[in-house]
Amino acid sequence: MSLLTVSNLAKAYPPTEIFSGVSFNIPNRARMGIVGANGIGKTTLLKVISGEESISEGIIIKAKGLTMGYLPQVAQYISEKTLWEECMDGFAPLLKQEARLQILEKQLENNAEDELLIKQYGILQQDYENKGGYTYLFRVKQALEGLGFKEEEYKMPLSQLSGGERTRAFLAKLLLSNPDLLILDEPTNHLDIQAVEWLEKYLRDWDGAVLIVSHDRYFLDKVATVILEMRFGGIEQYRGNYSAYLTHREQRTEDRVRFAETERARMLKEIDYIRRNMAGQRTQMAQGKLARLSREIYAVEKFGYEGVRGKKWSTLSSSGRGMRRPLGVEDAYRRISSLRSPSESKELNMKMKI
Repeated sequence: MSLLTVSNLAKAYPPTEIFSGVSFNIPNRARMGIVGANGIGKTTLLKVISGEESISEGIIIKAKGLTMGYLPQVAQYISEKTLWEECMDGFAPLLKQEARLQILEKQLENNAEDELLIKQYGILQQDYENKGGYTYLFRVKQALEGLGFKEEEYKMPLSQLSGGERTRAFLAKLLLSNPDLLILDEPTNHLDIQAVEWLEKYLRDWDGAVLIVSHDRYFLDKVATVILEMRFGGIEQYRGNYSAYLTHREQRTEDRVRFAETERARMLKEIDYIRRNMAGQRTQMAQGKLARLSREIYAVEKFGYEGVRGKKWSTLSSSGRGMRRPLGVEDAYRRISSLRSPSESKELNMKMKI
């Protein structure tokens, strides 16, 4: 079952298009990392999915009742609450139950045989336990300690913390709120190595799903089980962690390069035939081939070799730009020669956390 599905998502700040053609789904308990070249739109995509930014095109379908928690690279909010109070906010319903249990306990001291009180107390106590009533204090301390806070900092107002400390505090609060889907943008930026290791284990054991943008390849190796690579015009999915992604990506690239070279050689062969037959008995056939080849060139220029792979040229030609007339023979030759190969795509800029 998918918690969230995005289909043909696009975002633009006119006249600039940030990304387009993004489609994928997030199943329950997914551990998905998003990578891609700098400036490709990873942070903007997270903002769109989390509702921080509007959609330009496409749709987002959420499971009924889905709860999400979004961590930006730097938490901007300021609060006069203390670090401890902020983390305790999510446990308000439990605190109310706790107070009610205490009232019932006092009533039972004087009415130990009251069956109605005993039943009420038993039902409430079971619900309180099921919701973590006997472990929430431990969980708060675990999260704060795990993310590098010292006990003497628990009573500090958030307004007195640095930007990095507030981001860590916000991350602790998100983890404790236990949403169905965690959306994290560079969560290791403000963490030391011990905190990163703690977060890795915490996320591996997480009951919900996690969507992460990170340049820390080791972190993605430990946490992610699926890698989504944002590319110009879409997104590609790879099973496994970051190291597995690198291997599979290289294999895909090699396959795509072979396909592109084969297609380029075929198109150049077509041009050679057209050159030799533009005058003479086969002129009409050569002109027909040039018209068809022109449509192919326009389509590859627009969608890339991979974008046209396995598709009928007739379905792509209507989207080709500038298709008012066929190209000239020499213009077609120049444009075929300048078509980009997949091997010319930008390399990712991933870092090692040390």
